[in-house]
Amino acid sequence: MATRSLHGVIPALVTPFRDDDRLDCSAWQALIDTLIGAGVDGLFVGGSSGEFCTMELEERTVALRFCNQAIAGRVPVIANVGCITTRDTIALALQAQAIGVDAIAVITPYYIKPTQQELTDHLVDVCRAVRVPVLAYNFPHHGGVELAPETLAAVAAKAPNLAGVKDSSGVLERVIAYRAAVTDREFAVFTGGEHIVLAALDADCAGTVNAAGNIAPKLFVDLYRAHREKRRGEAERLQILAAEMSAALGLHTFPSVVKEGLALAGFPVGVCRKPVGKLPDESRRKLTVLIEHLKQEGMLPVKSGGVSA
Repeated sequence: MATRSLHGVIPALVTPFRDDDRLDCSAWQALIDTLIGAGVDGLFVGGSSGEFCTMELEERTVALRFCNQAIAGRVPVIANVGCITTRDTIALALQAQAIGVDAIAVITPYYIKPTQQELTDHLVDVCRAVRVPVLAYNFPHHGGVELAPETLAAVAAKAPNLAGVKDSSGVLERVIAYRAAVTDREFAVFTGGEHIVLAALDADCAGTVNAAGNIAPKLFVDLYRAHREKRRGEAERLQILAAEMSAALGLHTFPSVVKEGLALAGFPVGVCRKPVGKLPDESRRKLTVLIEHLKQEGMLPVKSGGVSA
């Protein structure tokens, strides 16, 4: 898969769960079909929005296999395979490659806070174990460690299949630094921060991989297209809405707001795995106001089959 095909709006899929904690594949298929119908450019599976850290390795493999089959080649599939150990990350990376995903993402090992040299070694080992394109995945708020731009450059020098990075720091300067870190190839830098999508695109980033795209994919698709078509006023208007969504994600423990927002928009995908609980009443009230605003703006998607959300 050519690196340049990694671009645009790529929602970071939530993982629907039933009341008994099992995967809800029916709800997942409906969400996947709806997002693709909204014009997204790819789907990111098994990331933080997907609650990967609550899932066993075998369950993560099953989830990747289902999503790849459900997406059925309609858009590229990027699968997060990051684990705490390099051994487990490589094992899941090889499974993802065998399943047939288009690219893998490798979140920084969480909890242990590795050094930059350890991060370099980890990412190089994973890249060398597979043939598919690899995205580094920086999420310091949850991972506890920041992937330095110099580290990214060091990995790229040793791993030709390092194709880009998904940055969820929400810091524009970090995104720009990543963009400048690798210059010897097409290198796709994605922001996970909904509040800086337009600024990141202005900095020649490839697009956005974010959680809010589950709820309002049209908003981000329209924003991306407005930027490409140089309709600046429209892009800025949509960026304001995107920033409102970004702020709302902090109303409760991540990613509970995303799932509650989907339910309010007419796409129930179950609750998060415990200990993450339901939104407090006041947070739900604020989220309801936002969802109604998005509905009035025509940004909520239409369910597969043509039933309005």
